[in-house]
Amino acid sequence: MVGFIGKLPLAGMALYNLHYIAGLQELGYRIHYVERLNHSNECYHPEAGKMTDNPDYALRFLANVLATYGITNGSWSFIDRQNQCHGAGWQDLSSALDEAEFVLTLADPTWFDELERCPRRAFIDGDPMFTQSKMLDGGLDETLSHYPVLFTYSTRIGAPDCAVPSAGRRWLPARPVVATRSWTASPARAGRPITTLMNWSSGSDVYIGGQVYGYKDRSFKPFFALPRRTDQPLAVAVGGAAPRDKLREQGWEVINPLRVSLEIDTYKKFIADSGADLGIAKHAYVASRCGWFSDRSTCYLGAGRPVLHQDTGFGDWLPTGEGVLSFTTVEDVLEGLDQLQTNYRLHARAARAIAEEHFEARTVVAQMLDAAEFS
Repeated sequence: MVGFIGKLPLAGMALYNLHYIAGLQELGYRIHYVERLNHSNECYHPEAGKMTDNPDYALRFLANVLATYGITNGSWSFIDRQNQCHGAGWQDLSSALDEAEFVLTLADPTWFDELERCPRRAFIDGDPMFTQSKMLDGGLDETLSHYPVLFTYSTRIGAPDCAVPSAGRRWLPARPVVATRSWTASPARAGRPITTLMNWSSGSDVYIGGQVYGYKDRSFKPFFALPRRTDQPLAVAVGGAAPRDKLREQGWEVINPLRVSLEIDTYKKFIADSGADLGIAKHAYVASRCGWFSDRSTCYLGAGRPVLHQDTGFGDWLPTGEGVLSFTTVEDVLEGLDQLQTNYRLHARAARAIAEEHFEARTVVAQMLDAAEFS
């Protein structure tokens, strides 16, 4: 599996990958995990607060995290900008690729020639609209041409009202996964803060068909004054260039995201101490009606915490009303908060049940492998 745990060594990003690893392991697969620095300054160093080519922090984080899943130095490879293969080394990586049944590349478009050793390859797009926009601009088309199978979290791609372009390729719908074995649905009670973790904006807007598709800063604007409309405490752990002082003025508790995301156990505790997730989605996901659902929200569900999730069209495939409540307007959010307060235990139980039925890693990954004809 090709991922990005070391490049973005934060708990949420790590779990994005680790849930797939857990699902594959539960299906009986042995994992060789791979990362490659494809461009300059791709490693985030949270202690220094900057992007860098130096892989030292990434390698330490990667080794520690993978060890908890039984993946030792001989079963992972990290290729730096000098083409040095840390961990297993090039010889063992080449042998692993010769023996591999398939390669799954998760969200980070990556290619190096040794991957040709395994002919069955699939890429999983976790950032619909932005991925396809880059393909249309020629930025990713060459890399993804090496992947015969493409999955996307745009579950509604091809629907008449879904604006995500195909970019000349066939896409199989996919959804995020959660390994519920990694989460304890601890006892929950009403009154805990409604929380969200987010990056304010991570790039430039894209334009397709004369329409603009942006990031969470655009989506958040209608909900800026939400705390003034409810007695329910609201907290946002936000990275990037967010207007933190203005958020505080509106009544948000503003949390440094590094405080809760440097360690997986701390991240899990933050979620367990929350009453529910307020899932603000990227503007592009909402405006395109792509059907995307948050991988972070699946963590809340796994912990037995309900999710209020901005509507992207996912109601086509995911039951809503108990455990997951979709919203479009501020009034929708307020109604959802009232529902949670009225019967919180019902929604908490439903949240865990939804995680197990609709996002369980071993089940979803098995379905994906069948769709790709890899199993």
